[in-house]
Amino acid sequence: MESICAKCGATFSCGMVAGEAHCWCEDLPKLMPLDAEASACFCRPCLAREIAERNSPPHST
Repeated sequence: MESICAKCGATFSCGMVAGEAHCWCEDLPKLMPLDAEASACFCRPCLAREIAERNSPPHST
């Protein structure tokens, strides 16, 4: 069963939606705190980008 990414609208396979015991996203670092978009899944590229952005050091201004 396909899911739709909350960020980009791409379709992708979600193990949880498909009724599987495990999803690929569970192997990635967890994002905390969760924002309003957290009620839906992200595709692999969007989730990887979100993790990288949250784990990067803050920029000086």
